[in-house]
Order: sequence, then structure tokens, then C-alpha cells
Amino acid sequence: MQQLLRSAALTLVLIPGLATLLHAGDVVFDFDNPAPSSSTTPLSVTVNGLTATFTSSPDAGGFMVLNQAGFFSSLTGNFLIDSAPETLTISFSSPQASISLDFATGDDNPLNLSASLLGSPVGTQSATGTIPAGFDLPEGVLTFSGGTFDTVVLSSATPSFAIDNIDVNDGLSSPAPEPGSLLLCGGALAALSFLRRRRRVA
Repeated sequence: MQQLLRSAALTLVLIPGLATLLHAGDVVFDFDNPAPSSSTTPLSVTVNGLTATFTSSPDAGGFMVLNQAGFFSSLTGNFLIDSAPETLTISFSSPQASISLDFATGDDNPLNLSASLLGSPVGTQSATGTIPAGFDLPEGVLTFSGGTFDTVVLSSATPSFAIDNIDVNDGLSSPAPEPGSLLLCGGALAALSFLRRRRRVA
């Protein structure tokens, strides 16, 4: 009976931790951690259980992952860029409530975002970059939080554009798992397994 109570107590500790691990919450796709398995579209990246799939049109392989240190101010490490006018579609494996991303454009044309849920339009947003001191191309931040969406389409009249640090949130206010949560779940699982083995031996 005492072992049963201990198991129940450990389960109560474990369940919230597992819920945190399984919930995506706030997720950032920066093309660095992890790096995409493909260097051109189409490509998929999974972070904290959420998958973002990137496709382009009219050229299916129009966007590529590059790393050119010092080329941009806000786009650092790996970033996604096209070399001709293209439309980039980002599809998420579960609905999101907000998105924010760093971008750079080849001229002063704005970057446009169109969001949809299950194919139905949700809303649009546009942003125009400014040239940071010491750099050559306009850069900016494009954000949208006008409704729940699972797909966004990025487009621009600029000759080319690049994006990085795509930050999405599902609106459920659950942060990504902290190291403490991982340790808590791991320790609780180990303890529960140990108690079960002892009960079988007894």
C-alpha cells in the first residue's frame, strides 16, 4: 500500500512535466538548431514537437539555406533566401496564434504575409525594412496575430528576400520545456520504474 501511494505521488509530479514537454508553446525556427536536412525548398524543420514545412512557387527549389556571416544585421547564422521573385509558403503541423520573423529585402518593397487556417483566409500583414547602419539592404520584422492559422504565405515585389528567426506561439501560454522540467520528468520516470521493479520482486 505504501508503495502504491508513492507511485501515485510520483505520477502527480510527472503529469504536469509531461504536459509541458508535449506542448509546443513558443517556438523559434532559426535554421540553425536543428539545421534543415535539405538546403533548398521543400524542407521541413521540427522544434519542440512543432514542424514547419517550407515550400516555394513558382520554382519548387527557389529558396535555399545560406550562412554568410556579416551579410545581414538581424539575420545571423543560417537563413532562408531566394535568388528570384518567389512566393514562400510555411505550413505548421498545428494551429498557431501569432508569428514574428526577421526579414531582409532586395529593395524597398514591403514583405507581405497572408495567413490561413485549413485553407480559409485569416488575415494579412505587411512590413517595410530599413537599412541598418553599415549594411546595404533593408531589414525589418514582420508580425501577425490577427487570428489562429496553420499556414502563412510570404510574397514581395522585391527581386529577392530572406527570412530568419521565425517565432510562433500557439496562444496557450505554455513555454518550451526548461531544463528543470526535463530533469523532473526524467527523475520521476526513473523513480517510478524503480518502484515498479521492487514491487514485482516483492
